[in-house]
Amino acid sequence: MTLETDDFGATREVIENHPDIETVDVVETYDSASGSRTVATLFLRGTLSQFSPLQTLMYEGFLPLGPTKLEDGCECFDLLLESRDELADATAILGEFGNVHIERISREFRREITPSAAEWQELLASIPKRQRELLNLALDAGYFDIPREVTLEELADEMDITKTTASNHLRKAERRIMSFLIRYIDLASND
Repeated sequence: MTLETDDFGATREVIENHPDIETVDVVETYDSASGSRTVATLFLRGTLSQFSPLQTLMYEGFLPLGPTKLEDGCECFDLLLESRDELADATAILGEFGNVHIERISREFRREITPSAAEWQELLASIPKRQRELLNLALDAGYFDIPREVTLEELADEMDITKTTASNHLRKAERRIMSFLIRYIDLASND
């Protein structure tokens, strides 16, 4: 499982103390983009003593869309339903687990455009170390700001490479990133 939390130690302790959990192995941890939270990937071993709300809905034939999210102790997910009767049935099933809150009902199907974890990993692995170093330096130094805080030549000097090499590194990395993202930007647009 992957989680994001303000207090990783306390969160891990809650998971480890759950009666269904036998072992918890930390695969990785890192600070979130904001730096105020910890993101962790955990490998859990155990035996479920009961079905989760989502598993129960799936067993009953309901179709979840996208990933399940745990927010403030609640399991959150989207369902594709055909009628209000199906909504009432799903709500009754979920009511057996606790309080049910319906955030939004829409007649329009809005697909969530999200690259898969494998696609993200492929992109992240495709950018060589020197290109990543230059991208980080450029971002930190204000190269992408308007107006620019630093020139390409200054970045090249800092990296101890020629201006042409710096330009090529940046353009190759930018092309990889943009080629990946533009597909999803186009899919997500409504025009």
